[in-house]
Amino acid sequence: MNKILKDRRLWIITIIVFVIFIAFFDPGRNLIDRMRLKEDIKELEQQKEYYLEKIAADSAMIENLKDDDFLEQYAREKYLMKREGDVVYIAPE
Repeated sequence: MNKILKDRRLWIITIIVFVIFIAFFDPGRNLIDRMRLKEDIKELEQQKEYYLEKIAADSAMIENLKDDDFLEQYAREKYLMKREGDVVYIAPE
């Protein structure tokens, strides 16, 4: 009976050591690296969404700027451009 208990303890200790090694010390596959990579992936996916929205907004602006009336309005509002004889009023912010 004592021999069986020693064998079980040896197996349990061996399994625990193996699991700890795999979880923390296995290069490139340990839990800490996996958690860091998961956070990096999450951050990159958020950046991807941001840039996709930015691309869509810029594409819409490019399409709008092809229209001469919108281009004139945009230039007047954004760059304070004016026609000859126009008076430009700048409102306080």
